[in-house]
Amino acid sequence: MTRISELDGASARLIREYGSYIVFERRLSEKTREAYSAEAASYLGFLASRSIGLAEADPQTIESYLAWRRAEGGLDERTEGKVLSSLRSFYGFLLARDRAGSNPARLVEKPREHVHLPRVISEEDVDELLASFPGDDILSVRDYVLFELIYSSGMRISEAVALDVGSFREEESTIAVIGKRDKERLVFIGEIAADALRMYLRDIRPQLVRKSGEKAMFLNRRGGRLTRQAAHKRFHQAAMKLGLDATVHTLRHSFASHMIEHGADIRSVQEMLGHSDVRTTQIYTHLDTASILAYFDRYSPLSDEEDGDTIH
Repeated sequence: MTRISELDGASARLIREYGSYIVFERRLSEKTREAYSAEAASYLGFLASRSIGLAEADPQTIESYLAWRRAEGGLDERTEGKVLSSLRSFYGFLLARDRAGSNPARLVEKPREHVHLPRVISEEDVDELLASFPGDDILSVRDYVLFELIYSSGMRISEAVALDVGSFREEESTIAVIGKRDKERLVFIGEIAADALRMYLRDIRPQLVRKSGEKAMFLNRRGGRLTRQAAHKRFHQAAMKLGLDATVHTLRHSFASHMIEHGADIRSVQEMLGHSDVRTTQIYTHLDTASILAYFDRYSPLSDEEDGDTIH
């Protein structure tokens, strides 16, 4: 891929102007600016190497670029879709600046992505996992409350360890969560999780506090904020003892899947998870369908595996 520093002066200036457009006009993140600018620079380098001007580029040119990117970097469907999105954005900028007459990237169809179903565990496995934390060790009690809270609300581990004591609104049994892009949302927690959190704040956290004014809800043994890495390690140790193939994030996936299995609508689950796009949440409807098919295969008289026989 061509870097911005390898472009000629006019092309480099165009990429810098495009970067400003991304941040100040489209109000996208700095991370997006870096990714889109890098892709646009690579595209301009591709055009230059083939003596193709921006005005001459057509959908076939875009297809050729994607084929070149696949050969260079081994793109999968998801990454190829992102490359195409960045090119569409770049041409949108060129159109806004009257430097292109059309957006050929719009005429190229995005590749269909394979649906990768997230790993979930059953409600029974969740219960067994949470019950495995002994009540006579304050760190284990802390871990139990943390993971109960994640399963009850569907929050991310990064969101959970970032909670402050003041995040918990006890009367409403809600927690103010700061999610991606610093967006705040209120999540409701179940009665069991709310009672566990009250117990932790009353009986356990005071034993871990080392300095006054500490705001962090979940503390480590030295009285500082519990880190995401430490929480992952504690969860992994518990899951390994039970032979569960699961991570902390599996609790979030399991929460969403179990909610839908019990009849929650997709929009409500979207809000609870903090997804900006409902299409991200829809993956859990695939999981629900998969579980229905599993039950069909196991119990239906029409199942191919009835009485142990297989129909060929």
